Formats: sequence, C-alpha cells, structure tokens
Amino acid sequence: MISSKSVNVSILLAILSACNVVTAFVPSTSLSQVVTRHSQGNNQNGLSMAPKFDKSTQRWIPTTDDEENGGYGPFGTLMRFGPKPVVTRFTNPDEYEQGVLKMMAQKGYDRQEAQGNFDAYLENPNDWAFQKIEEEKGGFKREYGKAPSTKQLALNGVWTCVVIWFFNDLISGVASGRYQFEPLFKFW
Repeated sequence: MISSKSVNVSILLAILSACNVVTAFVPSTSLSQVVTRHSQGNNQNGLSMAPKFDKSTQRWIPTTDDEENGGYGPFGTLMRFGPKPVVTRFTNPDEYEQGVLKMMAQKGYDRQEAQGNFDAYLENPNDWAFQKIEEEKGGFKREYGKAPSTKQLALNGVWTCVVIWFFNDLISGVASGRYQFEPLFKFW
C-alpha cells in the first residue's frame, strides 16, 4: 500500500515536472520577442552606472537602487523560463544575485535584461550561448527580460492544468488500484 505522504511527494514532483513540460510549449523566439540587432554597443545607461567589483570581498556591488531592487520576482522567472532558474534563485540567492550583477557590469544590461539573460543561461546554457553567438553574427536578438504575452500566459496555464490533472489522475489511480501497474520486463 502506498502512503499518503509518498502520494503527496509524487504530486509535488508531477507539478514541478508539469511546469517544465509547459515551458516546452514556449517558443524560443516569437515575433514579439525578436528584433534585429544592428550594433553590439552597450546599453544606453552606460557603464558608469554598472555594478562595481570589490576585489577585497570578491563580490559585485550594485551602485544604484535600481540595480539592487529592479527587475522581476520569482514568479516572473517561472513564467519566462520555468522552474529550473527559480530553484536556483531560492536555493542559492547570493549566487543568483552575483550572476545578475556580473552580467549587468560586463554586458552593460539593465537589471531586467540581465536577469532575463541569466535566467535563460540557468535554464539551458547551451541554447543561451548559441543565441549569443547568433547575435554576434548579426542575427536576431531575443529580448530575454521581456514579459511574456497574455496569450502565452494563457497557453501556459491551460497546459499546466492539463498536465497536473493527468499526473494527479495517474498517481492517485495507481495508488488506489484503479490502474494496475505491471512491469514491462519480468526478470524472474
């Protein structure tokens, strides 16, 4: 017999998996998120306002309140890039913050753009690096910090509900005996 605690853990894992599955339906570059990149210059804010690196503490330090408090919250990260960067944001907030500040200082991004790029990097470093190489070649520039459209949020919500319902039904059905589980291979 399966305990209710293991069923709850299974449901929680199914929900987290559903969030990751839903991000599979988010287009990597939609028309609203793609603009042609004409130059590789720094942000209009300039580097004079960029975070500074303190050699004595080996840490990036914000120089303005916007650098420290701007951007979007964990829910914004979840909606843009799924659960992977959110978990990093909660389990290691200092490393996350240092990564965002470093990106702001080295690339000249504002807080929201740096956060979007760092979240994309945490979600899939290879795809993020490939996108940056394409930008350097004069290709499209994805606006990682831009909020998803209402249509995309609705699609994510619907898919999340469908996937959660499916896994909840599957797990509760197996636990209650409604669905008989038989191994695919018998080794004895």
